[in-house]
Amino acid sequence: MLKSTFNFRLSVLLLILVTHNFALANVEIVLGSVDLKNNTNLYTNSLPAMNSSEIIISRSQYIISYNKDLRNPNWVAWKLEDKSIGKSGRSTAFTADVELAKYLKSSTQGLKKPVEVSEYAGFCFDRGHQTPSADRSDKIENNKMTFVMSNIVPQTPFLNRMIWEHLEQHMRNVVHTEHKKAYIIAGPIYDQDFGKIGPHQDIQVPSKEFKVIFLVDTNQSAADIGPNTETIAVIMPNTNPDGSQPSITSPCLPIAVVLNTASPTSDWEKYKTTLNEVEKLSGITFFHH
Repeated sequence: MLKSTFNFRLSVLLLILVTHNFALANVEIVLGSVDLKNNTNLYTNSLPAMNSSEIIISRSQYIISYNKDLRNPNWVAWKLEDKSIGKSGRSTAFTADVELAKYLKSSTQGLKKPVEVSEYAGFCFDRGHQTPSADRSDKIENNKMTFVMSNIVPQTPFLNRMIWEHLEQHMRNVVHTEHKKAYIIAGPIYDQDFGKIGPHQDIQVPSKEFKVIFLVDTNQSAADIGPNTETIAVIMPNTNPDGSQPSITSPCLPIAVVLNTASPTSDWEKYKTTLNEVEKLSGITFFHH
């Protein structure tokens, strides 16, 4: 009886969402406190299309497409405005995604679980934010939500603390000084086998990460994004500073070596690419044709 009720509710939800132009062919369920059709964090009125199964998590801070098999987000989308940037301070408390945990426990009989904070311990990877902490620094509640592990992928310190961070800083500066609004989507790429981490070796390590940014004026919205919209697309390697593949476990590359790497804050620019190349490597179609 419970299973029938669950399936019925899911069918109704999917039907409602499809009528609002959301393509949900591979969506298993939609979680989150914000009705997806009213979530303003996405750059378009249709979900990006992809072949892998996904659990959509719709919150006021972002939209996450979560892959329960790879135990990483497929992508995370968020809107960056000047009012999103404040002085809340940075929460350092990474947490498992409680809502995702509840769903996975009921739907997979506990066989699938969200990533716990401790699962990164002993491995040579940072917990790499997709929606950055500083992009949600207006309120402490918003900042805390960027620390749920469904918003995280394994990143090398070089990616996380250098080139990825430098682009994040650049975007906040552009939004603030040039009076822009940014619609951003980011996620992992697995075009090489970089192994897996975690106690059960089941968190896939991406070989690269992509980020696509659409810039509009502050008085515009996602509806104004079109072929002539200013767009930044990057594909960054999830490697050590010298381009070598990171070690899964100890000995890890000393953090001092990473942070002392001579690298200007504009280093992210050499990773610029095209939207087509991001689609090719990520397997994600960003706009429906």
